[in-house]
Amino acid sequence: MSTEVKPAVSPPETGTGLVPYRLSVEQFLKMIVAGVFPDEARVELIRGRLIKRMTKYTPHNFAVDALAERLRDLVAPGHRVREEKSVDIGQHSRPEPDIAVARGPRDAYQTRDPQAENLVLVVEVSHSTYRKDRGPMWGLYAEAGVPVYWVVNISQKQIEVYSDPAGKGRAAEYRRAETFAAGAEAPVVIDGVEVGKVAVNEILP
Repeated sequence: MSTEVKPAVSPPETGTGLVPYRLSVEQFLKMIVAGVFPDEARVELIRGRLIKRMTKYTPHNFAVDALAERLRDLVAPGHRVREEKSVDIGQHSRPEPDIAVARGPRDAYQTRDPQAENLVLVVEVSHSTYRKDRGPMWGLYAEAGVPVYWVVNISQKQIEVYSDPAGKGRAAEYRRAETFAAGAEAPVVIDGVEVGKVAVNEILP
């Protein structure tokens, strides 16, 4: 059933009248190569801002592993299922989604990461990060035109499926939302075609 969907939270503002400097993906990559960030620092670039990635825990790791394995069984050979690897979303964002399904063979990403136009499905597995994944990340992927975005909601034991992206900036949104609870199966849609289903109980213990 299609429903009206809005972001869970608004993009952050400084409230000081000061304009923060936004890093580009190119600058961010140069910082990584130069060793600016220590090995233990896990950060991603979101709309020009450095965001700390949360430490994973067992239910999260299980869900990512189980879902990625299931998706590899379903998607065609011309697609790649990537776990916790960077994607480039425009000039100022380089997130690391828990799972991303990208068009093309593995060799296509030897020298570059997938761009927004290469992505057919992005998944974030959420617990403590739900407000981020259902807020700023939801808007980011919608603005980039990623056709399908899943939030695997561990605390509610459900898969939230968002599709039909539209709009720019704060107006960006997914206009269709479906929720699949324990006992249900979520359809996997790749390039507009349903290729199979994922049982919620198989990935959320």
